[in-house]
Amino acid sequence: MKIILDTNFLIYTAKEKIDYIEELSNLLNEDYQLVVPEKVVKELTSLKNDKLKKVSGKDKHAADLALKLLKSNKIKEIKTKGKTVDESIINLSKENKKNIVCTLDREMRKTLGRVILLNKNKQLILTS
Repeated sequence: MKIILDTNFLIYTAKEKIDYIEELSNLLNEDYQLVVPEKVVKELTSLKNDKLKKVSGKDKHAADLALKLLKSNKIKEIKTKGKTVDESIINLSKENKKNIVCTLDREMRKTLGRVILLNKNKQLILTS
């Protein structure tokens, strides 16, 4: 089973200093592999390097921290099919019915159904 990390999930957990790796191990009772689509890494990099001031300083810092955490935790970056970040995540999710996406995106949550998200207490929960 793959746990797929989305951009907004990574930025939020970086901003809020939430250890999603530990939280995931507490939440899931089976083996899994954490993965991040290459398009997510590219999106984080472009947010971090934004020169047009479209991104707040906090978001730039969070994107930078998210990238550092991906690297230091050796989370596997994988190539995906799809024109957009969301499309690539959805396609990857559908490769195996056990795959789960970590996202805060409402539209993606509606499309996928079962996702991992953060509740009001900043704890990870698995929806059904």
